Amino acid sequence: MTAPIAARWLVSGVLATLAMDLGAALARRVRLTVGLPPPLLGRWFVELARGRFAHDTILDVAPVRGELPLALVTHYSIGIALTCAFLSLVAARADAAAGYGFWLAISFGLLTNLLPWLLMFPSMGFGVMGLRGPPELLLVRSSFANHVFFGLGLWLSLRYLSPLG
Repeated sequence: MTAPIAARWLVSGVLATLAMDLGAALARRVRLTVGLPPPLLGRWFVELARGRFAHDTILDVAPVRGELPLALVTHYSIGIALTCAFLSLVAARADAAAGYGFWLAISFGLLTNLLPWLLMFPSMGFGVMGLRGPPELLLVRSSFANHVFFGLGLWLSLRYLSPLG
């Protein structure tokens, strides 16, 4: 992969994650979703780094210094990694993906719900899909909507950044 293509993949990851965040903010503003407070995500990342992978509830864990910046850096790093995985899959079959880019991106975005539903929420003590989490957070709906926005960001990157060269 050439440097310009690698840079486009990186930018695509940032923009797809930014689309997720902007879409999530809009969905919260119109009261469609609520979701996790970002500092709580940072707190969970700190706990993972400390080797603590399961909680009765992450809500009982004391706040840690720098949890919001850590949440942002880790969230965008994961978004970049997932975008690179998506682009690798699409690049392998660019001919087949040409007409289906929108649906492939949205489908991949929805597939990334498996990470919070099967890993993050259970680890935080909220159960599979967040079904045992605080009902006011609307975890299933919020995650679903956020990952649709991520998929939309992936599609926009495919369409306008030409990350595949």
